[in-house]
Amino acid sequence: MTDAAFFESPIIFMEPISSSAVNLQNGLLKGKAIWQTKGSRPSFGYTDRETQRIREYVVNRGGFIYMPTHGNTEAAMQPALRVLRQILPEYHLTTIPQDHEIYNTFFELNGPLRFPVRKMGSTILHHGPYGQLKGIFIDGRLAVLVDTEAMIHVMDGAVQKPFFGHYQDRNKILDEFAPAAARQLINIVIYAVTHGSISDYSNYIPEAALADSETEVPQKAPKAADQL
Repeated sequence: MTDAAFFESPIIFMEPISSSAVNLQNGLLKGKAIWQTKGSRPSFGYTDRETQRIREYVVNRGGFIYMPTHGNTEAAMQPALRVLRQILPEYHLTTIPQDHEIYNTFFELNGPLRFPVRKMGSTILHHGPYGQLKGIFIDGRLAVLVDTEAMIHVMDGAVQKPFFGHYQDRNKILDEFAPAAARQLINIVIYAVTHGSISDYSNYIPEAALADSETEVPQKAPKAADQL
């Protein structure tokens, strides 16, 4: 958050993980799969300076935060809720409507996707029932997305191949689901760069949507791209 480009990024990825998180047992996962990661920093929260910068980014600069969790139960949501209470205490986390434009910014989806591997033996990987995603709206703009179905972990899981032994066939499930997860994440990124005031892509329209239109498709990037 001290990087000079922090305020110029239309989207940041943030995953609060409790320092008391228990490592998965029974040898179901290997290596350093993302859902095994833990650290002490989230338990202490952010410094006042860091909190101020995040608030400036989200509230005043129009930034977007993507925050995955492994489920929607109280335990699964606790680290994310703790961080949101610290940085945005006056805003409430609400359910994102099924027809919100984030599901149609590029690919036409019917709502959030479902994390494909919920349980491995006696170990729960994803907590709670399938449901709609959560978010914080600021002046009508979706500013924080809490992805309770953790699509980004489908993507990194497809690369890391975290399951082995009797459960290695679950890696194939992640591989097969990864393209669908990528489509949802692309929609999220496009929403982030076309809303708020950081990016200059607010007038972006997918070329396919203009196929039957007389409107000319832009042939060059917006002026903001010159600063990259």
